[in-house]
Amino acid sequence: MSIPAIEIVKEFFIINDFYVILKDSFLIVQNSKKIFKEIDEFIIEKEKINFINKAIIKPISWHTLKFTPSVIKKFYEEITFEKTDKILKDLIKDNYKKIIIIPGLPATTNLKNESIKIMKEKGIDHIILFSSIISGLVEKIDERKLYQSQTLEIIRILKFYKFLSDKKLEKNLFN
Repeated sequence: MSIPAIEIVKEFFIINDFYVILKDSFLIVQNSKKIFKEIDEFIIEKEKINFINKAIIKPISWHTLKFTPSVIKKFYEEITFEKTDKILKDLIKDNYKKIIIIPGLPATTNLKNESIKIMKEKGIDHIILFSSIISGLVEKIDERKLYQSQTLEIIRILKFYKFLSDKKLEKNLFN
């Protein structure tokens, strides 16, 4: 568990108008807007984040790993929701989506599709990539506004001084 990674994900959902509760290494989120709808895609992009109604989010901050089939099979207990307490199990029964935040998937189509298949079989409803979380958070930050959150304030300062300009962000996150 990485506290900074959890904090980044938490701030992303808060800035997108979700109610957020931190429980151990999970985030329990509920959309404060009434615009949610069913998401067909397994990989949720930042543009569709407000379609989520309620979810249990598990950030997995293994930033140096791609979620290949072998990684998923080896560490499935750490990435699934099997080892959760009664509170989280009750939420899962109450139609909370199970979403994991991961650093990335394999580049090849076959491995990517196999990874997705295994995660679905393990009960994961959706994934969100950390790159989508970070770029979505940076886009929402107004460099002229002050934030109460240390995380958002650091991003605001970096954005103000052009360390997080749109071109740099695209180059760093998507290449």
